[in-house]
Amino acid sequence: MTGYLQVISVAGGMLRLPHPLDPNARASLIFLTDGGPVLGKAEMLDPVSRTQQAFRFVALDRNNRRNLQLAIQSHLNQSSDEDRWIAKYRSAIIHRAPSQSGALKIVLGSVALGILVLISAASFFHFELLK
Repeated sequence: MTGYLQVISVAGGMLRLPHPLDPNARASLIFLTDGGPVLGKAEMLDPVSRTQQAFRFVALDRNNRRNLQLAIQSHLNQSSDEDRWIAKYRSAIIHRAPSQSGALKIVLGSVALGILVLISAASFFHFELLK
């Protein structure tokens, strides 16, 4: 029977199957992982739903156990890399330099204020000279 592996650990896991197998039934499981293929004997546990059934490994030789452990470790390292990337991104956002547009607004505002002061001074002196 073909099924889908939903959860895996070194002790067992969860399968999605077209229909559940009898509890306590023994089955040979084979699946591919990043660590290599895993072939083991499993005991089916009570179904969780009409399509989900837990199992526990009852026989898993050293090479298959190593492949399974490598796959689990690879997944844990991948999550760890993602967590480090997220932390680095958050840190960059918090500690980023002030934006250039904010500094540009201050400079342009200062120039505009200076021009306004010059025009006001010129107007004042112009009217003073007319008197």
